[in-house]
Order: sequence, then C-alpha cells, then structure tokens
Amino acid sequence: MKAMRARYRMPLAALTFGLAPAVAQAACEPSLVDGAIVVQLIPSDGMDSQQLVERFHIRIRNNGHSDCALRLAVGRDLAASDNRFPNYTLTGPRGVVSLVPVAAATSNPDASVPVAIPAGAQISIPYDVRMAVGWGAEAGDYRQELQYFVLPESGREELASQRAQLSLRIPATARIRFSGAQGGNGPARIDLGTLSPTSVTTSQPFGLRVLSTSAYQVQFASQNGGALQRVDGPDRIPYRLLIGGRTLDLTGIDGISVARHTSASGDLHPLSVVVDPDPERHAGSYADRVTVTVTPI
Repeated sequence: MKAMRARYRMPLAALTFGLAPAVAQAACEPSLVDGAIVVQLIPSDGMDSQQLVERFHIRIRNNGHSDCALRLAVGRDLAASDNRFPNYTLTGPRGVVSLVPVAAATSNPDASVPVAIPAGAQISIPYDVRMAVGWGAEAGDYRQELQYFVLPESGREELASQRAQLSLRIPATARIRFSGAQGGNGPARIDLGTLSPTSVTTSQPFGLRVLSTSAYQVQFASQNGGALQRVDGPDRIPYRLLIGGRTLDLTGIDGISVARHTSASGDLHPLSVVVDPDPERHAGSYADRVTVTVTPI
C-alpha cells in the first residue's frame, strides 16, 4: 500500500502598493486678513471749518512658500454709496489714489499699488481719508463703499477682495451770531440812545446770523415781557422787537422756524427795536434782557 501524500496549496495574496502623489505647495497664496471694515468719520462739535483725517489698513497674508508680487487695486461701488457723500481724498502708499468705479478698478493702473509679500509673511498697507467739513453740510448719515482687489502683478484675475465702508455722521447742531450789535465776546448790546418824546425811536440796523446743519427754530424770551424797565425804579417803557419786519410777541416766547439747513455763510435775519414816543416818560436808564435760543429740529 502506497503512502498517501496530501498537498496543500496556499494562494499568495497579491500585494499592491499605491503611492499618493506629492501635495504641491502653492508658490504664492495671498489672502486678505480682515473681512469688511468700517471707517468712521466724525466731525467735532461746532462744525467750524475742520479737516478730518482717518487712517485704516488693508492687511494681506502670503500663505505660500514663495514670495508674492501683486497689485492692490481699489474702486468705488457707486450703486451702494450715497450720491451726496461729500468730496474727499484717499491717499495710499504712492500718494493720492485715482478713484474709479469698481468695474474699472482692476484695469486702471492709477487705482492700484504694487505689493511684495515674502513667503509666510503678512503686510499692512495704510490708507488715509481726508475730508474738509464745516457749516453748509446737512445733518445725517452718509456712506461710501470702497472695494479692494488683490491682483497678480500683471493681469486682472481677482485673487481676493475686501470691502471698506466710509461712514460719515454730520450732527444736527446750530449756532447764532449777532451782526451789528455791541458786546464783543459777552452778551450783545443794543443802545437806543436817548428816546425821543415826540417821534419814533428805532435802533441802528443789526441782525442775527444762524448757522445750522438742519432745519431750525429761533425763539425770543423777554425778561420784562417786552418792556424796558427803569434801572432804579418801577417805570416801564413798552417796545417792539421785529425780525424780518415781523413784530414778535414778547409777552411770551415767540420766534421763527426755518425748514432747511443753512449755507456755509448762514442765514441773516434782520432785527430792529422800535419805541413809540411818549412825552410823559420819566428820565432815567432803562433796560431789558432778551434771551435768544436757536434749536436744530
């Protein structure tokens, strides 16, 4: 009897090796560090002629392993801006920027500056907004939308973009100045001189100049209810105060309203004081104090 031999065959599993392709690092990979920004332009109180200057920065990072040679362009988004936004100047690293509409910003060399960023580095590019403001401006909130584009050194391909909103707030404020009155820096004084007992006495012409960024009202309040009070006695002499030819009721508070803001030179309202004759008046010095208040509305 022959010996039985058993054979066992074990299949060999085919081993397959796959090599993943190497991940290529970007030579230049720019990105903007910040999202949309708001640049606040805030005039000081009083609205006297002033120059607003506000600085902001556009920050760009190079995430690649090689240096970046780029351009940073800027344009105005007129559709998203107020058409009454005051004139201003935008200054960048190369001086005054020639602002053009957004659609033309990427193709206008005067609207861009060259930018060089080392590998792995970040740079901050400064811009200054300069604006002259003063009386003549109208109260309200104004905005101008700018859009920045990161572009190749040569070419118009948009690599990244960022919006910057210029926000201006003109406060509702008003001021009064007397013209033709005495008093210097103190209260204005109107000297009627010696009152005539037989004819009407009228003050020298004077006026009230109002500067306001909004509609306004002017109110007059007499300490003696529209009468000149004798300084050392009880005697009183009635008088009339006229503004623009209209007699004010000084027994209470009276005035005028104007439904618009003023120009840079303001509104001049003529004033006059009139005293009717009376031969029975007592000699002496007489006076009244009138408080004038202007309120923006």
